[in-house]
Amino acid sequence: MVQFKVLDRIVNVDKEITELDKFTINVLDIVKKHTDYVIISGYVSIFFGRARATEDIDIFIRKIPFEKFKELYSEFIQKGYEWTIDEPKELYENYLQKNTPISVWQKDFPLLRVEIKIATKPSQLIALQERIIVKFKGHELFMSNIESQIAYKRYIAKSEKDLADARHLEIAFQVSQEKIQEYRKLFEAEWKKE
Repeated sequence: MVQFKVLDRIVNVDKEITELDKFTINVLDIVKKHTDYVIISGYVSIFFGRARATEDIDIFIRKIPFEKFKELYSEFIQKGYEWTIDEPKELYENYLQKNTPISVWQKDFPLLRVEIKIATKPSQLIALQERIIVKFKGHELFMSNIESQIAYKRYIAKSEKDLADARHLEIAFQVSQEKIQEYRKLFEAEWKKE
C-alpha cells in the first residue's frame, strides 16, 4: 500500500484521476469561488486508495449570506447541475440555515452528488481551519485532517464501513494517536450535548 505524508498540511499525491475525482474537482472548483469548504467522510478514504463505492461527497462550508449563496446556486444551474430544491431562497432558509444538508448533482445524473452543510459546531469549524491541501495532477482539494477523520469514524460513526475507513487511513498515513484522542474528546463532548 502507498504511504502518504502530510507536510505543513499539504499532501502531494501521484494518482490517476477517476470519474469520481473529476466530478468532485468540477463541483468544488465552483464552491471554492464562493466560500471555503472541507471534504469530510468516505471520499477522503476512497481518494487515498480505499476500494469502496460512494454516492455522495460530503463537505462543510463556511456560513455565507443569502446573496453569496444565490451566486453559488446560479453558477451551478448555469453549468448544468441540479439542487435538492429549485428555489434558492427556500433551499437557503429552510435547509442550510436550519443545519439540514443540501445536495447538488449533474443534471440527469443524480446517482452521484455533493452534500453540503454549513459548519456550525466547534469540530466542524476546526475541520475548516485545520484542513489539509491535497495536490494532484495540477488540482487541489481541501480535505479534513486525517486524525479527525479517524477519530470521527472510529468513535462516533462506528459502522462497519466507517471502522474500515478509519483502519485504512491509519495504515495509509503516519498519524498521531495523541491527536486522534484529542479529536475523540471533542467529538464525544459535542455528541453528549445533542
